[in-house]
Amino acid sequence: MKKTLTPSLLALAALCGAVGAVGVSHAQGTAAEGIAKYREMLQDGNPAELFEMKGEELWKQKRGPKNASLEQCDLGKGPGVIKGVFVELPKYFADTGRVQDLETRLITCMETLQGFKAEDIAKTPFGRGEMANVTALATYVATASKGMRFNLSQ
Repeated sequence: MKKTLTPSLLALAALCGAVGAVGVSHAQGTAAEGIAKYREMLQDGNPAELFEMKGEELWKQKRGPKNASLEQCDLGKGPGVIKGVFVELPKYFADTGRVQDLETRLITCMETLQGFKAEDIAKTPFGRGEMANVTALATYVATASKGMRFNLSQ
């Protein structure tokens, strides 16, 4: 009886393997097609550029209760200077008495210059409300340091 079942089982296993291989091949083809379409869409530009453009707009736009822009925000290289800032953060800021990274420093500027409440911004979920604006601002500032080497203070 074993001899009659063994060829049957082998045939069934071979059939399952063939069907599985076709399924894997099809899935890989679908994934490869999806990646190709994504790459094609990126040829016209990088989606991060949208955050960068929004961040530049927000940097210059008068907003908040004080109706002020962030153009006088001191991110560590003087008011309004963004070139090279990202590669030097986090660092200690005397005006807050804390070490701050780019996002927390931007929130400090939004609070002091524009009148937003830092605790309200910090409580906002990522990608929503003013926190989405912080992300866009950080992208804009970080882009101004593109190609520079990190130079963190000790």
